[in-house]
Amino acid sequence: MKKLFIVLLIIPHLLFAQYQNDSLDNFIAKEVADYHIPGLAIGIIKGNNVVFKKGYGINSTVDSVPVSVQTVFPIMSCTKAFTAAAMGILVDEGKVHWNDKVIQYLPDFKLSDPWITKHLTIADILSHRSGLEGFDGDLLWYGTNYSRHEIVRRIQYSVIRNNFRSDFGYQNVMYIVAGLIVEKVSGQTWDDFIQQHFFFPLSMNGSSTKIAQMTKSNNYAHPHLGDTPIPIMNMDNVAPAGGINSNIDDMLHWLEVWINKGTYNDKQLFETDTYRAITSAKVMFSNNTDDAYGFGWYIGYENGRKIMTHGGGMPGYKSFITIVPEDSIGIIILTNKITYLNEELTDAIIKYLTTNTMSWQETDNNMYGKNLHFSWDKDDGDTSYKQHSFIPNFSAYKGIYGDKAYGKAVIREENGKSFLELLPSKKQFSGYLYYLNKNTFKVVFNDRFVPAGEVIFMTDKNGKPVGFKLNINSSDFLFKYLDFKKNN
Repeated sequence: MKKLFIVLLIIPHLLFAQYQNDSLDNFIAKEVADYHIPGLAIGIIKGNNVVFKKGYGINSTVDSVPVSVQTVFPIMSCTKAFTAAAMGILVDEGKVHWNDKVIQYLPDFKLSDPWITKHLTIADILSHRSGLEGFDGDLLWYGTNYSRHEIVRRIQYSVIRNNFRSDFGYQNVMYIVAGLIVEKVSGQTWDDFIQQHFFFPLSMNGSSTKIAQMTKSNNYAHPHLGDTPIPIMNMDNVAPAGGINSNIDDMLHWLEVWINKGTYNDKQLFETDTYRAITSAKVMFSNNTDDAYGFGWYIGYENGRKIMTHGGGMPGYKSFITIVPEDSIGIIILTNKITYLNEELTDAIIKYLTTNTMSWQETDNNMYGKNLHFSWDKDDGDTSYKQHSFIPNFSAYKGIYGDKAYGKAVIREENGKSFLELLPSKKQFSGYLYYLNKNTFKVVFNDRFVPAGEVIFMTDKNGKPVGFKLNINSSDFLFKYLDFKKNN
């Protein structure tokens, strides 16, 4: 094995055993083509040695700039480990404790349940066991201009639907809360804290916490739905949960920190006890007792080996990081399109690195995700609903509506047609209305990432519209809980 890795350091693209004269390099290139991914960047570390890194494809289908290991991608929810580690540094300094109450640092913080508000701890918010349902509150930051403080203020109106501390409910808003605690305790913005304690000591010179910094680069990946570039979503207001932008070279330094339990180049970023706290199970997220979440990491076991993972996804981007502590393996894969390749490719690489054997042809045959497609990557071609743009008695529906948590919506005419705007995210959530039946209209939002759905109106005893709900089958956003009341 020692001899093998000496070779790898010299000729990284000849990394793995070959089948039919093909290496992992050719295997990845084939999968990128088969999965129709514009661009992919990958890095693999074993011990403290980078054994493979390369970019594939292009930054954008418009300008065709090749992806490299310096190409910047949003890493999205892989950011959560940075926020957890930032809190860990404050724990090391004795400024906070994992079981401190949130209101000790943010006295105005509220959830809809006063008892949970009083007892919610830093450990609770970092492990997704706050009692909030998974993804609840994501509509507060997605495409809105709400500040981090305003998002956290509004989450108090979300109903607690999970069991506090026993149910797993994946929460981006709670990581914003964690970021605000970092700011309150350190006296720095979360962004500055991340730069000072991670980007600088790790020489992550291509990394940033703001979208404007990423787009200043001459080399960043553009998001794609299907084969078409789409506008980049600004995630600054949710940055502690998913706002870091980075590249493979930088992120390999970050992986080394976790392989070495908080240390990089003999410099200790956080204590070994803090590493253990972050990477130990806090709450189960499935019926499998091996599936748990720590702080910013999913924790699992395969063939007796502990495996730490985290992924991230936004319209047109996917990230996936895996650490195998026992074997000192770290893998990161970044793409500018959402597919299942990140996970499948990671599984194949781990199998090879831990068994030293692989039939790449058989692996290629078993890549199940090639035949799976997402709704936003294809047009179903059904435009028959456009024939029903006339809505009887539409004037009765026009006006301003409000949801206590989310904010305002307006129904009006545009170009002589019925039109709905959810004002906090109107760039994403605006669209024409089409008549289906009495008080039920079809809506197709501008955002292709969100499927078409229905607007269902409630009426008073006289048949006058007094509010509406949204029936949109999205796995990412809880439209079903929005309850818009008409302003009189």
